[in-house]
Amino acid sequence: MAVNPEHVARAANDLMDHYGRAALDEAKTQVDRASRAGDMPALDQALMVLTEIERHQGSSSTPVM
Repeated sequence: MAVNPEHVARAANDLMDHYGRAALDEAKTQVDRASRAGDMPALDQALMVLTEIERHQGSSSTPVM
């Protein structure tokens, strides 16, 4: 079953709203949990959520010169 991009965006936004900058760490924890459980559909979604958070936080950070 394919992961719904709207669900990924919503989950990423929920984590960022709840955890702020710590959302990245929480997303990594969710990836680790799904991986250890061997739950491939959950792992797929967790990885997509992680990527979405990385993309969002990367675009909102100030470049270092």
